Amino acid sequence: MDQILEETIAAIATPVGEGGIAVIRVSGSAAFEITGKVFESAKGASLAAAASHTIHFGKMIDFKGKPIDQVLASIFKNPHSYTGEDTVEISCHGGLVVSRKILDLLYQAGARPAQPGEFTKRAFLNGKIDLTQAEAVLDLIRAKSDRASEIAIRQLSGALSLRFKNLRDQLMSVYANMEAYLDFPDEDLEIDIREGMQNQLVEAEKTIRSLLAGFSKNSLLREGAFVVLAGKPNAGKSSLFNALLERDRAIVSDIPNTTRDVIEEPLEIGGFWLRLADTAGIVSTPEHPLDEMSMQRSRDAIEKCHLVLFVVDGSRPLDEADRNILQQIPKDKARMILINKSDLSQKLSKENLAELNAAIQISTKTGKGLDALEKELALYLEKQTSDNGEQITKQRHQHALTQALEALARARSTYEQKLSFEFVTIDLKAAIDCLEELIGSVYSEDLLDVVFKQFCIGK
Repeated sequence: MDQILEETIAAIATPVGEGGIAVIRVSGSAAFEITGKVFESAKGASLAAAASHTIHFGKMIDFKGKPIDQVLASIFKNPHSYTGEDTVEISCHGGLVVSRKILDLLYQAGARPAQPGEFTKRAFLNGKIDLTQAEAVLDLIRAKSDRASEIAIRQLSGALSLRFKNLRDQLMSVYANMEAYLDFPDEDLEIDIREGMQNQLVEAEKTIRSLLAGFSKNSLLREGAFVVLAGKPNAGKSSLFNALLERDRAIVSDIPNTTRDVIEEPLEIGGFWLRLADTAGIVSTPEHPLDEMSMQRSRDAIEKCHLVLFVVDGSRPLDEADRNILQQIPKDKARMILINKSDLSQKLSKENLAELNAAIQISTKTGKGLDALEKELALYLEKQTSDNGEQITKQRHQHALTQALEALARARSTYEQKLSFEFVTIDLKAAIDCLEELIGSVYSEDLLDVVFKQFCIGK
């Protein structure tokens, strides 16, 4: 590990492709020396002698003295940099050719190519951030909505780490007192080890359960709620799909069964990220083998989704085909009833409207009711993702907390059976170790590989 940290690394930190600028990051003990071999300051300044957090205009030159590009070199001296090491960030003109040429020059000058996530990994190893904060960097990069971005920013600030650390410290206090009691049983200790012991374990378990309960909510924010349009053929599902996307993504036709497959597109509504799916119409009696295949895919999508938008044609009376589809939606599945074609003469009776219960009137042709629908969708997602504090976002978090909860349950059971404290401390220490691994106080190379291999090379 130390040998790896001694090496100076370089990579392009901006997305590949054409752009106004590209940023190339160099980090390590020889960052100034290596960059200085191929950077010529307009004022003749030495990067190594320059003050930290300063920017220097100059040009990149090859080893024959040929200019490659005019650039800005930003200097960050350890430990006041992202990685905690000496760092140079070179801002050059965007484009594949120029940025690649500069990167190749840095490699020739002594830097080695950075591995995926290695800059953030070095920030972790150098104590600039903990492991939970490092994961938040990736969440922030991948955030697809305002809400997902807000959670990532809070975690990057250390809010979730603090919750893990407070839980660990709480258990460490209990563990330390129990160890003291075991080591010095005849001493007159100031703390009664049995007083409040069970309550502290119960409270810790309660905290972990709360964190675990929030995992599915944050999955909705990070991955997007899966929302499915369902209904009879020609109810207006594809028209609604296009209207919400504000573009013609699905084919719309008066011919029944135009949609044959599930079409899925991302969409942001009210700061929330969702995956909207248009499906084939469902009928009681399919006329063609392809109809049955299409409808089965529609049923599968309904089974997997978080929310069903059931579309009814308001210009026709409610019939058995509509009721049949409603019956196929699992009773525990969230749903919204949408009465489409409100711009036409309405044929739904009062009994039909009462049967549909709190339906939203819309017209995909005029746009009537679409704003109300979007507000209802945002309200639904708000309720599904609201939380009481910081919540976990990664399967790694879920796995470690689940193991910690199981260990605590064993410790509490052992304590309640009035067995020796030696047996209680074994499971208590196992729970603490799980929390230590969460924040990265204890880690293995395999764990770091799993976390950082998901990053792009420049981060």
